[in-house]
Amino acid sequence: MNLISFLFGVLLLCMPLFRQDFFVKHPSLLPLYFALFPIGLIVLLWSFSAQKLARLAVLVGVCVVIEAALVGSIAYMVHFQTYKPLSDNYYYWVRGQYGFFKNTTNFDSDLSRYDPYLGYRFRPNIIGSFANPEFNVEIKTNSLGVRDDEASLNHPSIVVLGDSHGMGWGVEHPDRFSEVLEKQLDVKVLNTAITSYGTHRETKLLSKANLDSCKLLIIQYCENDLDENKANLNKAQKSGIDSLGFEAAEKHNIINRTYFPFKGIFLSLRWLITIGIQNAVKPSQPINNQPVVAKSTVPKHEHAEAFFPYLNRIRERYKGPIVVFDLGVYNFPIVKEFKAYHAVRPVANVHFVNVHPLLGQRDYFTLDDHINANGHGKIGNALADLIRKNGWLEKQDNRPLLATSRP
Repeated sequence: MNLISFLFGVLLLCMPLFRQDFFVKHPSLLPLYFALFPIGLIVLLWSFSAQKLARLAVLVGVCVVIEAALVGSIAYMVHFQTYKPLSDNYYYWVRGQYGFFKNTTNFDSDLSRYDPYLGYRFRPNIIGSFANPEFNVEIKTNSLGVRDDEASLNHPSIVVLGDSHGMGWGVEHPDRFSEVLEKQLDVKVLNTAITSYGTHRETKLLSKANLDSCKLLIIQYCENDLDENKANLNKAQKSGIDSLGFEAAEKHNIINRTYFPFKGIFLSLRWLITIGIQNAVKPSQPINNQPVVAKSTVPKHEHAEAFFPYLNRIRERYKGPIVVFDLGVYNFPIVKEFKAYHAVRPVANVHFVNVHPLLGQRDYFTLDDHINANGHGKIGNALADLIRKNGWLEKQDNRPLLATSRP
């Protein structure tokens, strides 16, 4: 083995593995970032080949086969919408690595831009595309900077708040649940959902919308709304990201969505190093003879306590019915927590809907954790039936709300 070649190869490998932030801060060096790992790998293999091209070719061939298996398994899962005959453990491992291949709308500079009020928002009045391994969809925005047409801004009957699930991540515009509602109910629906927004920013964006004709507000909640909601409960904080932070996030997103030779091996190696470090620093469990104390069975309403104050803020502008449902963790309805909390601390004219029983695994993308067009269709049809049943779009008056509400 050639020690100098070995050390030089390791150095080249380590730079993208451990110093990604350096290349983000110096974006002109991004092409070098994509080249360092494959070059370093070749140099490392050369050090093991005794400087013989035939041996190097064999080693490179082995790496190509490994890379093809890693990337090919992603293609297999994407096209066949199932992970059999691959094992469950491998499937979930691939899903964990998928985030390093994934493009995201909020930090795609062609689709979004920095917003000092909200952190980021879609660029207004654009037509673009949003692609990941499982989809390639059109993104069309209006002057408010949300994914909807301009006509929806004028006197909508229904307004939707939400994050990437509500926005229609990976789903064409006509297939979103908001458009299903429009078609089913023959009313105008404005969808203001934006990727990764919590309820705090959703309500801030709502203040920019015209609600004079709104008869129903729909809020799509997600478990990752919690941190943002808690941080801004008592006093609104500054935007969680400034213009420089947004630019850095854009560069990270470019790195994630760009494939370079042997990226599958790169991610696998980084994962192994991360797991090794975590295991090395994990503290040992002390041995004691203390009796095991049963954990409290008192329910904790952490999500509800951070969410319900925003309902009261919405009530300052809007007095009509509100429908709340959640998406995020598969088959883990947070709305049950909301219902329990609402039973003891009711907010007038708020209704909670558990959509999880409607959805099966086939209603989600295989690798991505968002619902697909089938899932949107099921939710849209169910909400349309619920709206008809309750007559929420019938003429409403402006009398003060009662102090109680149906759970």
